[in-house]
Amino acid sequence: MSKRKKTKSEGIKSTSTPTPTLAHGIRRAAVQKGPAWVGLIAAAFGILLYVNTFGHQYCLDDYSVIKENWVTQGGLKNIGLIFSTEYRYGAWNSPGSLYRPLALLIFALQWQLSPDNPAVGHVMNALMYGWTGWLLWITWRRILTAYPPLLPALATLLFLAHPVHTEVVANIKSLDEILAFFFCTAALWSLWRYFDTNRRSFIGLAVLFYTVALFSKESAITFLAIFPLTIWFFTDRPLRENFRLSALFLIPAALFLFIRHRVLSAQPYPEVFSILDNFIVGAKDTPTRLASAFMMCGIYLKTLLWPHPLISDRGYPQLTLVTFADWRALAGFFVYASLFVGAVLYLKRKHILSYAILFYLIAFSLFSNLFILIGTSYGERLLYAPSWGFVLAVAAVLVLLFRIRPISDASPTQQILNPFGRGALVWGVAGALLAVYSYLTVQRNPVWYTSYTLYKADIPHSPNCAKLNFHMGIETIKEGLIEETGQVTDSAWVRKAIDYHTRAIQLYPQYHDAFGSRGLAYFRLGQYDSAYHDYMNALRYRPNDEKVLSNLGFIYFLRQQIDSAEAVYRKSLQYNPRFIDARRNLGAVMAMQGRFAEAIEQWKEGLKYDPENSTLLHYIGSAYNDMGQPEQAKPWLERAEAARAAEARKKKKK
Repeated sequence: MSKRKKTKSEGIKSTSTPTPTLAHGIRRAAVQKGPAWVGLIAAAFGILLYVNTFGHQYCLDDYSVIKENWVTQGGLKNIGLIFSTEYRYGAWNSPGSLYRPLALLIFALQWQLSPDNPAVGHVMNALMYGWTGWLLWITWRRILTAYPPLLPALATLLFLAHPVHTEVVANIKSLDEILAFFFCTAALWSLWRYFDTNRRSFIGLAVLFYTVALFSKESAITFLAIFPLTIWFFTDRPLRENFRLSALFLIPAALFLFIRHRVLSAQPYPEVFSILDNFIVGAKDTPTRLASAFMMCGIYLKTLLWPHPLISDRGYPQLTLVTFADWRALAGFFVYASLFVGAVLYLKRKHILSYAILFYLIAFSLFSNLFILIGTSYGERLLYAPSWGFVLAVAAVLVLLFRIRPISDASPTQQILNPFGRGALVWGVAGALLAVYSYLTVQRNPVWYTSYTLYKADIPHSPNCAKLNFHMGIETIKEGLIEETGQVTDSAWVRKAIDYHTRAIQLYPQYHDAFGSRGLAYFRLGQYDSAYHDYMNALRYRPNDEKVLSNLGFIYFLRQQIDSAEAVYRKSLQYNPRFIDARRNLGAVMAMQGRFAEAIEQWKEGLKYDPENSTLLHYIGSAYNDMGQPEQAKPWLERAEAARAAEARKKKKK
C-alpha cells in the first residue's frame, strides 16, 4: 500500500495511512478504550429487552433447582451441601452429572433474602445480562483495537438482541449460563489489561475469574482452547509466552475437575441418560450416533440464523435417529465441515471470520454430542456462549460488506456512528436486524411466564415430543386443582391432563413418569382402579420410583391393606430417604396402629429436610397428645401454628 505525503494544505492525517486491514488486523495499535456510552447503551439495551419478565413465575428447570429443591431453600446454612453434592441433589434422589455450586449458592442466597419470590431471580438475570453487554464492549474493544470500533459495537448489540437467549434470561435457572460466559469474558478482559499494563496482578485476576466461571457451569472448560486462540489471533505475543499464559488456566480447570469427580463419584451409580432427554443415546453404532448428532448441529445453526419459532424441547420421537442417508445429517456434516475447513484455510492470515467460526465450534463442541453424549439433544440455552462467535461473524460481514476500516484521525464515536460517511447505510441494515431480533425477543418472553404458558406455546411446534406432552399434562392438571391440598376444582382440566399423558404414553409406551402422573390424575378424580393400574405400569418400567410407590401406598391405605401400604412406603424411603411425603404417610400408618413412638421418629426424620413443615409438626404434637404427654405436645403444636401462620403470610404476600 502506498503512503501519501501529508501536505500543509491537508491539515489532517490521510485516511489512507497504512492500517491493519480487517483480514489482517493483528498489530496492536494504541489502546482505545472506546466511548463509554456504547457500553452503557449496551447494558441498558440488554436489561430493557427483558423488563417484561420481571413479573414471571418459576418455570421449567427453576423447579428442580430452586422451587422444589430443599438444599437451595435452606439458604446459606446448606453451603456445605451445595459444594459437596450434585446440582439437583435437593430435588430428587437420582444420581446426576452436573456440578455448579456457585450458581446454586446464588439461588440459595436469593431464597434466604426473599423466600419463594421469583422476581428476585428474574431481575438479577436481566441485570447480569445487561452487565454482560457492558463487559463484552469494554473487553472486545480492547481485543479488537486494530479493527474499526464499529465491529465490537455491532457484535455486542446483536448478541444482546438475539432471540435465542430468551431461554437463558427468562429462565432463572440459566443464570449458570450467564455467569459462566460473563466470567470467561472477564478473564479475557484481565488478560488484555495485562498486555496493556504489564501488571502481573491482572494475570491472577484472569485466573480467579476463570475459576468462578468453571464453578458456575462446566462448559466454561472450552475456554481452555479459546484463551490461546484469542491471544494468537489478536496479539503479536510469541507462542512460548502464549502457551505459558494459557497454561495457567489449567490450574483452576484441574482443581474444578478434581472436585467435580470427587463429588459425582460419591454417588451410588452414574447418571443414565434416557432417550427422552437425548434421543441420540439410543444409537447402536457410531455412524448412526454421528449422523444424528450432525443433524442436530444443523438444527442448532439454523436456529441461530433463523430464530423462529423457538421451542423449548424437540425431543423423542419428534426427532429420531438418522443415518447419513438422511439429507439433514449430510447437510449438517457438510456445513460444519465447510466452516471448519474455511476457518483453517484462513487461519494463517488470521482472518476475523476464521476466529469467529473457531470460537463458535469450540464453544459449541461440548453440546454437539459428537465427542461425548450429554443429557440433552436440544436446548436453546446451549447456544448462549457459542452465539458470540456467530454475532462476531455477522458484524464482521457487515463491516467487510461496507468496507469499513479503522480511521486513524477520527474519534471512536465518529468511527461507530458514521464511518467514512456510511453510517446511515451500515446502521440502516444493522438496525433492521436489531429491530427484528428485539421484536422476536420481546414477543417470546411472555411465553416463559410459567411452565404452562411455555408448553402451551411450544407444543404446536413439537407435537410429537413425548416429554413435552408429559410436561403439558403436569402443568394442565394444576389449572384444575388447589395445588397445596390436591383438591379438584375443575375436573375438565384433570381430564385434559390425562389426555396429554395418554398421548405421551402413545409416543413412548415405556414412559414410566407419564404412567405415574396419569395415575395420580385418575386418583384425583376418584378413579382408584385406573390409578392403581397406571401405578403398577409405572413401577414395571421403573421399580425404584419413590413417588409412585408412595402414591400406591395411599391406595392400599384406602383399601384398608395397611401392611401393603407400610411395605411400599418403606420401599419408597429405601430408594429416597429424603422423601418427606413417604415419611409423613408411613408415620400416619404407624400412628393408626398405635405405634406413636415409631411414627414420631419418621416425622422427625422428615423435619431434617423441611424444618418448618406445619403438617409434620402438627402430627408430632398430636401423637404426643395421643400418648398422654400434653407437655411434650405443646411446643410442637405451637411450632405448627407458627409455621401455618408463616405460610398464610407468604400466600397473602403473593
